[in-house]
Amino acid sequence: MGDIPDKSPQYLINTIRESNEKSKAGSQRYLFAENEAIQSDFEFINCSCTEDCWCKKNGCIGHYRIREINFDRFLETYVHLWIPPKARDNVRESVLNDRTFNGRQRKAIPHLQWLMRNWADTLSKVRKHKKCGLCDNGIPTGYSANNLYQAKMWSQLFYDSLVPFDSKSRIRITRAGYTNPLRDFTQMNREIFIDLRQLASRNNLDVGGLRSLDKPWIVEQELASIRNGQPLSRVLDKMFYSP
Repeated sequence: MGDIPDKSPQYLINTIRESNEKSKAGSQRYLFAENEAIQSDFEFINCSCTEDCWCKKNGCIGHYRIREINFDRFLETYVHLWIPPKARDNVRESVLNDRTFNGRQRKAIPHLQWLMRNWADTLSKVRKHKKCGLCDNGIPTGYSANNLYQAKMWSQLFYDSLVPFDSKSRIRITRAGYTNPLRDFTQMNREIFIDLRQLASRNNLDVGGLRSLDKPWIVEQELASIRNGQPLSRVLDKMFYSP
């Protein structure tokens, strides 16, 4: 389908580490925001899949799910994960107080305002999804992405099941043989997780081994080591994302 299964685990570890190293050097401090979010905004729940699910057959012990946080907390995490420092206050104020903002990141505002208006219902639906992207029928459906900011919003809600993209990574994703996520965000995620399964099968990796392809705390020793490994969206995103 795409080229993920053709890569060696060590090649992917090196690619992901390079992405982390570039993020560490940037002003956005993305690695710190990611590490904090995993610990504060998400919970690692026991795998409740049946024994015939792919994940269960491959050593899965649990999945990440967003906690019962309020929208303000979600928004604060969003701006630190996805928005450059100089634009964070503008995006935050535009979402919460309709302040006019004409920067490039303004394209996030309608999606975040929709989410704010529908937060309780959306959070309830999201938390009922107790699977990861490797599970049988593990990709959430009905979540299109009209731009990169909407994709990042959905990924933050489904941190173990939906992979975001930006302008550069979208090109890399399509060049690697996957569906353009702007055309079909759900299909791209189906394809990319199917190929992550193939990678595991070809290299005798279990789910924990896949999560361990990304270890940002090796790059930045101030980060906490995450006992259950990284959310799968982080692993896959960094195969294509380079700051």
